[in-house]
Amino acid sequence: MSAFFEVSSLGVNIGDTSILRNINIQFREGEVTALLGHNGSGKSTLLKVLARQLAPTTGDVSLLGISFRTTGAREFARTVGYLPQHPPGTDGLTVRELVALGRYPWRGPLGRYNEEDHRLIDQAIRDTELEPFQHRSVDTLSGGERQRAWVAMLLAQQTRCLLLDEPISALDVKHQVETLRLVHRLAEERELTVIVVLHDVDLAARFCDRLVALKSGQLIADGNSREIMDSGILESIYGVPMGVMERAPGQWVSYVH
Repeated sequence: MSAFFEVSSLGVNIGDTSILRNINIQFREGEVTALLGHNGSGKSTLLKVLARQLAPTTGDVSLLGISFRTTGAREFARTVGYLPQHPPGTDGLTVRELVALGRYPWRGPLGRYNEEDHRLIDQAIRDTELEPFQHRSVDTLSGGERQRAWVAMLLAQQTRCLLLDEPISALDVKHQVETLRLVHRLAEERELTVIVVLHDVDLAARFCDRLVALKSGQLIADGNSREIMDSGILESIYGVPMGVMERAPGQWVSYVH
């Protein structure tokens, strides 16, 4: 797999505080990666840099081999979709109207939507199983349904990458699992690159191809579920003694001693 993002010697300072230090990592095309770590470890900051919401203090990031410095804003928006932890208000928009906003990078503020645009909007709604809700106001949806509507908007954008910042933090367990199962399925069906910030290491191990952990602004672990779901590695990430059980082939559960 080729590199979708390449991060080189990345540092981010906010004021006098160093948030990320000397990050060197590649994110490969078509892979679902979880960013793990305790609060303040720098994972959301790294995601914001990848989403071009935050400029690096030092170092560089490239997208498909081209530096962020030379990638235009519209071209970037056509390739990368970002869902922040707290999305903006939807102000009475219906699900279909929200999803249609995903065509904005292709049409601009005054562009008229053509048949292809409507086909892509329909497909995004169908792929996220939102057809029964498409004429409902987003404000009336449950948390899980609302998250699906935002994901559908990114799909309508025809991006090749989803950057998701804690998309399940406000959801109950059932909707957490459903959301991650949806993201994993869409990544496979659409050959998407996905980078998702998660707190729950067990769900990350279950639904992600790769787990990357940060601590105090530095990378401290990077591997697949089998490699990361190890008591010593988890203790180094979270700072508490932890154990791991394999409850079924390829499925691990962690616990605190």
